[in-house]
Amino acid sequence: MKNIVDLFLKHKIVFKSLDEVDKSLLGTRKKIDIFKATDIKGNYFSIFKIDQKSRFLLKNAIELSDLELRLQKIVNHNFKYKNLLISKNICSKSVVYLKDRGWKIFYTHPKPN
Repeated sequence: MKNIVDLFLKHKIVFKSLDEVDKSLLGTRKKIDIFKATDIKGNYFSIFKIDQKSRFLLKNAIELSDLELRLQKIVNHNFKYKNLLISKNICSKSVVYLKDRGWKIFYTHPKPN
């Protein structure tokens, strides 16, 4: 969790609360870490951290959007900011799909070519 806080601190975002969401509540067994957070300005963030060995494809982006909708229903709140933290390559179609839906993508390691 410290690396998440440090990453957002580089972008001048300070959280007053950061809580991990149990992924079994969302009905998934994927290797993903899900967080909900509130910054000091009162904005709500949903944060999805993915560490996978293969490339992140469009089908993964669609599944991620579905998980985010389920998270909104569980916590009964629409998040102002949706964030994806990823360490591997991401398909260009996935980037377009997520950015069109208001997602921000952060690379946890130097951006791969």
